[in-house]
Amino acid sequence: MTKHAVIPTGCWPAVLRDELAAAYAGEKTVDAFMSRVGTIWPLPFIDMGTGKGKFRAWRKTDLDKVINPEAAAAGGDPEAL
Repeated sequence: MTKHAVIPTGCWPAVLRDELAAAYAGEKTVDAFMSRVGTIWPLPFIDMGTGKGKFRAWRKTDLDKVINPEAAAAGGDPEAL
């Protein structure tokens, strides 16, 4: 039997695929998030494949730098400020 990967409640993984990156950034939809990637939000650090095989992923720390640059620069918790 295959075990599913589970993220504990209240935790965020270090690497976020489209859906989680959009949610973490506070965007209402993945499309809204993707429309701002490269302007407001950083480009994914992994971007490979095409069509249904497309894989993109963002580092949580890269998103943190946009969400709360002062905390990211200090190396602290972005929610602490």
